Amino acid sequence: MPNEIRFHHAGDVTVKAGYVLPERRITDYELVYFPSGTPTVYTVENTPHVLTLPCVIVTRPGELHSYQFDPKRPTRHLYIHFDCHQDTVRERFSLLHSSAVSSVILQEYSLVPMLMKQLLFYFHRRPEQWKRLSESLFLALLDELEQLIQPDARLSSEMTLPMQIDHAMQYIDDHLSEPLDILELAQNVGWSHEHFTRMFQHHTGFSPKKWIIKRRLDLAGQLLLRRTDSIKEIAREVGFTDEYYFHRLFTQRMGMTATEYRKTYGDKRMHELAPPEAHGRFYPLNHSFTLEQREKK
Repeated sequence: MPNEIRFHHAGDVTVKAGYVLPERRITDYELVYFPSGTPTVYTVENTPHVLTLPCVIVTRPGELHSYQFDPKRPTRHLYIHFDCHQDTVRERFSLLHSSAVSSVILQEYSLVPMLMKQLLFYFHRRPEQWKRLSESLFLALLDELEQLIQPDARLSSEMTLPMQIDHAMQYIDDHLSEPLDILELAQNVGWSHEHFTRMFQHHTGFSPKKWIIKRRLDLAGQLLLRRTDSIKEIAREVGFTDEYYFHRLFTQRMGMTATEYRKTYGDKRMHELAPPEAHGRFYPLNHSFTLEQREKK
């Protein structure tokens, strides 16, 4: 008996800030998971959706759609292209047959992130019976999404960043080349140093100091690809006065030296990709998996 789901290809990629995927129509289904909220705009049949919260986008065969990714920061997303072998599967999930819903906002404790990563692990490693295992996981993922679009589904209030944290993050991005003091950041948003540090860690997963370093390294990575300035000049421009300290942190975060980074991602063939934010996954970074050719209809 044939499988209910046919997987065509999938991937986990991070596109550069400002990348635009122009209007297109596809002949299969595409499910895209965005782990972080961004100003990315998904437009389907002339209806725009701003992806300000972690979410899943489902595009059905023949739908005219496009993406305008975050203009300021690289955007990571995981995707799967697939077909349903049986009409009963389409009927079971309204996401697959109704154009009324194209985006699903994820709740704080959603299983979708874990299921998507596990699916890509199977696609990469291809363990015994990987198709059957993948299908089971994927149907569970669709069930999870179906529950989220029910009328009584409620979003967790903790998914939205407090205004003070959002303001501090924006201030950091606007002043990366300058000395940044955590106490001053806290005072700027009206919080004590201790409360600001605790809340920042809670909502971002980073201490304020580590977030500043992360954003400086992220900006350095973008400048390395866009400009021909020396690495030393770029390090200073993003706020590092010690070039050797910059080199050590850059290598730790990106998994390669700044020189290797520029050489790898400066390749024109990688033009639309940006280096991934997360490292140490169980499958290649910025990679697409070809799984099965689509059958002619």
